[in-house]
Amino acid sequence: MLVLTRKPGQSIYIGDDIKITLKEIKGNQIRLGIDAAPSVKIYREEIYTQILEENKSAAALSAEVPQDLGDVARAWSSQKAQTLDFMKASIKIKKKED
Repeated sequence: MLVLTRKPGQSIYIGDDIKITLKEIKGNQIRLGIDAAPSVKIYREEIYTQILEENKSAAALSAEVPQDLGDVARAWSSQKAQTLDFMKASIKIKKKED
C-alpha cells in the first residue's frame, strides 16, 4: 500500500484520468474530492463489500436456475397440451352450434 501525506487542497493522480483532492480535515475525518470519468465506478468500502456479497448470493442462486426452469418448462408443456385440448373441444362445440 502506498501511503502519501497531503494537506487540504493538495491532490494526487491515479493514472491520467483520476484526480483525488484532499478537501477538508475535521477531527478524525477527511473529505476527499474525486474527479473521474462517469464510467469509473467509485464506491465506499462498505458498499463495495455489500455488492460483492449480493453478487455471490446471486451466483449461488443462478446455479439452481436450470433445474427450476426445467420444472417450469415441463409444467408449461403439460398445461399447453391441456389448453390445446380445451381449445379444440371448444371449436368442435362451436361448429356443431352453427
